[in-house]
Amino acid sequence: MTWKRPFEAMIDELSHTPGVVVREARLGPPTPAAVIARAQAIAGAAWPDGMTEFYSEIGSVDLEYGIDGETNGGSIHIPAVTDVWDHASHEDELWFDWLVAENPDHPFTRIRPIDRFVSEAYAVLYPVPTDGSATAPASVHYHYCGEELVPTDLSYTEWLELLLRSRGALYWLKLTLGKSTRTTWVEANLARVAAKFPNFDPASMSPPVPKKEIPL
Repeated sequence: MTWKRPFEAMIDELSHTPGVVVREARLGPPTPAAVIARAQAIAGAAWPDGMTEFYSEIGSVDLEYGIDGETNGGSIHIPAVTDVWDHASHEDELWFDWLVAENPDHPFTRIRPIDRFVSEAYAVLYPVPTDGSATAPASVHYHYCGEELVPTDLSYTEWLELLLRSRGALYWLKLTLGKSTRTTWVEANLARVAAKFPNFDPASMSPPVPKKEIPL
């Protein structure tokens, strides 16, 4: 699977869709192989399939757009690979020294952000042991910063595929946690995006049984 062309096609489609206003659209240059190798060495077995291919083509993604006159629409902020795996840089953002003092293996110390789509909620990889002792690739979870950590049961590659299909519609990742019984601005926005792009079917992304939160 190659990734640059599908992301470029998504941005081009958004830019030419009536009612969509693209405020930011930037793909970072490919990541040098040596940089990817250093990050992979840090991640160990937690490194997910597909991450090497993605960062070999795209160094980062920054996309924001509004839809039908609304500020909300979609947002994707995929950080550089070094930022994903730099545990120390996430102090006071994802984990805090007082938490580590109480529990060195607190879940907050074991998550790595792969899409900071808004300031308060991320797509993350979890679990990622801080001592490099992972035995399997980390999977994608939804993290509402400081409050929720919920598995999506998506691999990294599956997450990228759904990210493209959803066009990064705000909070689309919550669809993978189970069907919502509420109608808020989130659901209304997802419906607006889906109306523009028929192959984004929110209902098809929701499992019949809701995912259970990981105790924090």
